[in-house]
Amino acid sequence: MRTLLTLLLGLGLVGLLVTPAAAYTVVFEAEDYTWIKPSMEVIADGDASGGKCVQVPLRAERGDTEQPPTDDGNVTLKGWAPLEATYYLWARVKWYDGCGNSLFLFVDDMNPKTPLVIGNNATYGRWHWVLARKNFKLTKGWHVFRFQNREDGARLDQFLITTVPPEDWTPQGIRPPTKGYVWHPE
Repeated sequence: MRTLLTLLLGLGLVGLLVTPAAAYTVVFEAEDYTWIKPSMEVIADGDASGGKCVQVPLRAERGDTEQPPTDDGNVTLKGWAPLEATYYLWARVKWYDGCGNSLFLFVDDMNPKTPLVIGNNATYGRWHWVLARKNFKLTKGWHVFRFQNREDGARLDQFLITTVPPEDWTPQGIRPPTKGYVWHPE
């Protein structure tokens, strides 16, 4: 069963996968946000899913000693978790350079003084998946995922939550988004 699960997920044949072992993966598009706050912005990117992504804009002056963005720009998505479980969060990102290779991540009511840093790896100039350094015990229902400015030049295309542990599966390439799992205000 695990081999079939890995194969189906790896081939991108499903956005939401349900198996007898209750493995779930929900894929969200960053530009299908619930709320966005500048300086975070949606831009065109031909290599991103749907041709768009969300980015922290580059500041004019860049260097090895630059400071983080001076605002708390963020993109927030209210997404549905289909069952109570431990979830792993992956993000499809593109980093500008070593001073633009991470975002802050907040899930639900995480303490704003202790954000989770996502990324901070040395893969630059191409889309790739990074795993949040923490898993999340989520109840069935709506949850708030907020990606916030940490360094300019960081881009976010998609993110997913999955009950499949990272030692059993790593996402590759563009994932088909799961439809109907994002809440939008009216």
